[in-house]
Amino acid sequence: MRKGSLTILMILAFWSLQAYAQHQSRKVVIYGKEQLASEINQILQAYQNAAIGVYVKSMKYGDTLYAQNINHAFIPASILKILTAETALLYLGPEFRFSTLLMTDAKSIDNGVLTGNLYLVESGDPSLTYYDLISLMGSLKSQQIQSVAGNVYVDDSVFDQSYGAPGWVAKDSRYCYAAPISAGIVNHNCLSFRILPGRKPGQLAQIMTSPRYYYPVMQNTVVTKPRHSRGCYLKLGSSESTLSLQGCMPKGHYAWGISYVVENVLNYNLSLVKTLCKRYGVRVQGHVAPGRAYPSLSQVGDHRSQPLRVIVNDMMKKSDNVIAGALFKKLGQTYTQQPGSWENGGRAVERILSEKIGINTAGMHLIDGSGLSRYNQITPLQMMQVLDFAYHHIGTNYEFISALPIAGIDGTLKHRMYNIARKVRAKTGTMSDAGVVSLAGYAIGGNKEPIAFVIMVNGHRGSGWTYKELEDKIATLLTQYQRS
Repeated sequence: MRKGSLTILMILAFWSLQAYAQHQSRKVVIYGKEQLASEINQILQAYQNAAIGVYVKSMKYGDTLYAQNINHAFIPASILKILTAETALLYLGPEFRFSTLLMTDAKSIDNGVLTGNLYLVESGDPSLTYYDLISLMGSLKSQQIQSVAGNVYVDDSVFDQSYGAPGWVAKDSRYCYAAPISAGIVNHNCLSFRILPGRKPGQLAQIMTSPRYYYPVMQNTVVTKPRHSRGCYLKLGSSESTLSLQGCMPKGHYAWGISYVVENVLNYNLSLVKTLCKRYGVRVQGHVAPGRAYPSLSQVGDHRSQPLRVIVNDMMKKSDNVIAGALFKKLGQTYTQQPGSWENGGRAVERILSEKIGINTAGMHLIDGSGLSRYNQITPLQMMQVLDFAYHHIGTNYEFISALPIAGIDGTLKHRMYNIARKVRAKTGTMSDAGVVSLAGYAIGGNKEPIAFVIMVNGHRGSGWTYKELEDKIATLLTQYQRS
């Protein structure tokens, strides 16, 4: 038996056995398609104020168990990451790794002097950290390089300079979940720190940083106020190379945690590289500036990411938008051999789905890979075709299914569906202000029958949790389904 077949069976066996052992509640059985359809219809009757698409299909027998509005185009929200994950695994391969390189045009190192220019070549690695760059720059010291005779260039040309995708809401850009998607992503292009009030009113508050991050120059004018002061606020601002904090906070208050989205990514990376050169005693006789590497350069350092299968797992479990956006642009770059962009990323994913899976992509609009854009459009039928292929494709099914959150256990489903814990693996999607709720993945039915499902809700009003309850109810029905 091939590795893919064996591993997928191992997943399903463990999944099913754990569910049986831990959840021996009153057994409810739904016999046959007709009863299943009747039960789903009864649930949907209570949700008439939204557009709802539902598609249920057996992965064992291949027959449709339920279908409603499966050709209607919906905003998918984060279940779009299903397409990004499967396309990346399929096209780049589960063992693909991002590489961040130090390159040079120097012909020699003369008494500790690199007799040429040095290039930091970024690849769009969404998992790159400040510690990784410290290690990479440390490779210069290990080669006794003490000076660069020319310039140090930062090459971010692998992606375009459009950091946010069409259809992203402006307010999202203030939050780390919508950080810029650039060639140079360090710590997800997001910095975290804390701020504490001073010991006495009138004193400046104290900023507490972390060694995990590189911070620009920080200007702090936050004043400590008396203990019971009201109306205090913090205002975060930034210029080309400075981060400023203004406002006030009450004395005795607990520390406030703050996250800052790096807006000017290139300037941030240039400053970071300058600082690291100084830290390792590497004198740059020229400038640290943007610049493009060219073929025939020699490599003097290399950082490689974890394999793609690990990165995809993080993306799916945590619903990580930065990873999804970076993979989307990377697919565009590798498929078209042009700088990765939102446009060629969407074109690449659609063509790979069409060429490799045979999906009719008519009417499909893929904007960002993460689901943040309100312009993304996909039908339940198209989503089901990806789930169907991903389940049966030996080369990627283990990595794909393993990455999906498990009901009641981990990821974005950790606190949902405890009643059927371990019986569902699925990707969630939520866009509250647009009335979008979605869930897509797999459930284990009676006699261990694997069932794929897609639930997409658009235009709901009120609490999104009401519609998440709808999803949970339908998923629960699928675990109770048994063929008659």
